[in-house]
Amino acid sequence: MHGARAGLVAGLALGVVEITASTLLHGDPRLPFDFAAAIIVGPEALTPAFPLVASLTLGAVIHVLLSILFGTAFLAGLALTFQLSARPWLMLLYGMLFGVTVWEVDFLAVLPVIAPELTGRLDLATQLWNGIVSYCLVYGPVLAAYVIWVRPGMLDRWWVSEGDSEEA
Repeated sequence: MHGARAGLVAGLALGVVEITASTLLHGDPRLPFDFAAAIIVGPEALTPAFPLVASLTLGAVIHVLLSILFGTAFLAGLALTFQLSARPWLMLLYGMLFGVTVWEVDFLAVLPVIAPELTGRLDLATQLWNGIVSYCLVYGPVLAAYVIWVRPGMLDRWWVSEGDSEEA
């Protein structure tokens, strides 16, 4: 459950940054939604004629599902490697590395296989800001911040049972 929550929080932050970057770089806040929809629909989703509602719906659903999946993978990886209690600076580093890895795998390995017609559609500035920077400096660190804040899987004051008093 914490992985899904972490993924949702990080996905929301990533979405805001991607929409802002697309608006500033291209004057088009739809680009992240259109690109996500294009993975399913094809390059037609990148045309201005593609319905806005379809773009927003498909893009948001894909983004949320992937955010939940990756958030769960991040927490599972931490749990399997016994790193849920890592120091905050190390957790942030893990988050940054995870974020850039997600971007690398998604856009450099998976996208060319499942949607090769989309690989050359993004210019370098968009790839840098919507890709590497936003995943490395927003998505991953927000995942890590969630883990630092909530510390799932850690027992707080495990030595005190419910019936024990604090003064004993």
